[in-house]
Amino acid sequence: MVILEVIIGMMFTYMLLGLLGTTINELISSWRGWRGFYMEEGLKRLLKFDEDSSIFQKFTDNAFYKQLMQHKTPLRVSRAPEYLSSSNFVSILMNTLKKGKETAAKVDDVIEGLPEGNKLREVLEQFREEAPDDVAKYKERLQTWFDDVMSHSSGWYTRHLQFVTFFVGLAIAMVLNADSFDIYAHLTNNATARESISKMADTFLAANKTVPMPSAPSDSMTLEEIKVELNNFTSSEEFSKMSNILGLGWSKGDLLIGPADWLIRVLGWFITALAISLGAPFWFSALKKTISIRSSSSSQNPTQVVINTGKEDPE
Repeated sequence: MVILEVIIGMMFTYMLLGLLGTTINELISSWRGWRGFYMEEGLKRLLKFDEDSSIFQKFTDNAFYKQLMQHKTPLRVSRAPEYLSSSNFVSILMNTLKKGKETAAKVDDVIEGLPEGNKLREVLEQFREEAPDDVAKYKERLQTWFDDVMSHSSGWYTRHLQFVTFFVGLAIAMVLNADSFDIYAHLTNNATARESISKMADTFLAANKTVPMPSAPSDSMTLEEIKVELNNFTSSEEFSKMSNILGLGWSKGDLLIGPADWLIRVLGWFITALAISLGAPFWFSALKKTISIRSSSSSQNPTQVVINTGKEDPE
């Protein structure tokens, strides 16, 4: 039963550290404009930027598109909007492709302005075969096309963030000195700490049906505002209590260890970073299952109470 409590304590710790990692990722992503960057990469693929950038340039010069762009901040890689709905995409695209001020009355009006042999024209002509005479249905097909390509763009962003998450996790492990080996030893050898973390995990699961993910921050956050957000998280009741129980952080004695101990500590940091990179939802789900197993085990093996009446058993 002790080992199960230790596992629960490790999972709960990784979940909270994972939430911190997610918070940092969201703040960095918003500050750097990564979502907008990958959304724009998807637009470039849609509008055949590598072949002819003029259509993409005209699209992004659209007045409505410019209203959706993010604020200008230092070190931002892109000011493109973090999100563009399929209906807005089609509206801007139709405006981009129309000739003069006339609204497209038929499907051919959308395509005829593009030069022959243009790859974007070939794609739009293929969609025309599915809805040759109905502009409304043609617009619906364009929306589906946009959603399909943007799902790939979302995948690029997710893979990029997974790469970043490991290094964010490693930074968290180093700053907090969150060595997985040390956390395991602390929970194994300290019954009070083990029981306290286990109770915190029970309370957390009882209060949350799903893992409470941080909300997306504003696209105009300053570095000072980012610091405030991080401080709010690390000062939260669950996180600060967990840190105190496990003794996370640094003291002078932590530096005075030998090379072998430093090697083990660094390995412990890497394990913590890998755990954080799995994400808080993973550990939340694993924690629920483990606590369920513990509850089942306890119900199947109830504690037996023996009452001594002072009478001897008859032979």
